[in-house]
Amino acid sequence: MTFGAKTSGSDDLKAIISAISTLVEEATFVATSEGITFRGMDPSHVALIDISWPNSAFEKYECDSDIKFGVRIDEFSKLIKRADKKDSIEINISEQNMLLVTVGKNKKYKMRLIESSATDTPLPKIPYNSKIT
Repeated sequence: MTFGAKTSGSDDLKAIISAISTLVEEATFVATSEGITFRGMDPSHVALIDISWPNSAFEKYECDSDIKFGVRIDEFSKLIKRADKKDSIEINISEQNMLLVTVGKNKKYKMRLIESSATDTPLPKIPYNSKIT
């Protein structure tokens, strides 16, 4: 199992993690060869967030098999916030079930992955005519 992703700047990842942190405490991401996805709903089942981040959005992206990894979003957010605007952020998963986060060139952090209790959240069948990019 090999997974690694590197952003060219920190703004996009900060915005995504900030949006997720307003709804959930734990996030389970799904990484495939095509990119990273996340879907979650707040505890009261009022708000839903569905994020699809294609591999082309990363400076470097490698995923040889589909994997799910869960993180405590508040801890992950604290690590990401340490990045300056121009810092790259690299995320890898180690064999010891740890998330390795490299911010810029010198800041390296380890974070334990969690077994998320979240179930797959289905999308509601409501037609929308707008798209946010």
